Amino acid sequence: MKKTIMFFCFCMIVLMHPLFAAQQFANFTLEDINGDRIDSENLLDKKAIVIDFWATWCSPCKKALPALSHLTEKYKDDIYVVCISIDKARDKDKAISMVKSKKYSFITLFDPSKKVAGMMNVTSIPRTYIIDQNRQIMYDHSGYTQGDEHELETELRKIIYKDISADEAEALYPEDMRPELVNYVEPLYPELALQEKVETDIVLDFEILEDGSIGQVCFVTECADSTYGFEQAVMDAVEEWKFSPVQTDDTTLKARFLYPIKFRMENE
Repeated sequence: MKKTIMFFCFCMIVLMHPLFAAQQFANFTLEDINGDRIDSENLLDKKAIVIDFWATWCSPCKKALPALSHLTEKYKDDIYVVCISIDKARDKDKAISMVKSKKYSFITLFDPSKKVAGMMNVTSIPRTYIIDQNRQIMYDHSGYTQGDEHELETELRKIIYKDISADEAEALYPEDMRPELVNYVEPLYPELALQEKVETDIVLDFEILEDGSIGQVCFVTECADSTYGFEQAVMDAVEEWKFSPVQTDDTTLKARFLYPIKFRMENE
């Protein structure tokens, strides 16, 4: 038998931080920026909802809003981003003016009585949650410092791409969108898998640092039977990989890639 490994890589900006479901979130109805009543139950038709509590008097909150708007645009087919202002009723117009002037694309709701904030145990802002389709709170974060948006995006991607196949990832981000891989070490085909003629696909989500080296790594999808050591073989190789730095408008960025790896055996 001859062993081969086929691979493809795809770019998305994001960092990694694991979190587990803690509780279910309660349904609510609030007024939006246009004066319409929005029922949260009607937002469960996508893969996830990001809920962020903020106010115009909160400086960290306002710093987080551009990233939340960016997530809305980037994952518009898969998520809703809902930013809930807890400004007092007299300050509602100020909040509306700010959101419209910045042309933010997320859903803006108003909770001047802080009833919903109380239901979700919000004691400080900004407070950000991710809710999945089963109403489970999958992520809960207080405060904002630069870079928190990458952690948020990572947790979203775990939900969005939970069931993605290697072929689907390949179709989603074709080869011409990959950066140059300047140092590549081929993952070794595990010996037991070779003996038993086992093939599998693995989809990684990993960070590319500003110098092109590999940062944090996680598995988006795992092979059916991890006892063969496919994951470890991949991790050992990925640690040695290096890419050309990812740049946008002459600015070097941290980036995160979906990277499908196919372990396949071919006849000699």
